[in-house]
Amino acid sequence: MHKRKRVNSGGVAESFAICLGISTLLIILFSVISAVIAYMLDDPTEHIGLFSLASMILAGVVGGISCARIKGDGGVRFAALVALAIVLLMLLINVILSEGRVSGAAFMNYGCYMGIYSLSAFLGKKTDKHRKHK
Repeated sequence: MHKRKRVNSGGVAESFAICLGISTLLIILFSVISAVIAYMLDDPTEHIGLFSLASMILAGVVGGISCARIKGDGGVRFAALVALAIVLLMLLINVILSEGRVSGAAFMNYGCYMGIYSLSAFLGKKTDKHRKHK
């Protein structure tokens, strides 16, 4: 039997940038969808915290699974680093826009996002279908 070499499809920085971009787009997409749904309600500001948390959780699930699939081996640690980068980016934007005042709900959303992202990366990671023989 011939052994096949795995072709490396890019470096770590390239995978990190791709996962960061996908995760950012997912957060924006689910936030826009939540905003449209909230706009259709009678009082859009009544459930804004719930919609915010729901969009973060959905973006974390989809982003974690896609990041683990993109990275392959070591996908959970890699996904945790991507989630941390996304959370730091959101925190930076929050601090800039709110002039230094960050609410406790924002930290709850960020913590839930990191936890869900890492958990979904763990559950969605690739498993080898073939057993390795020596």
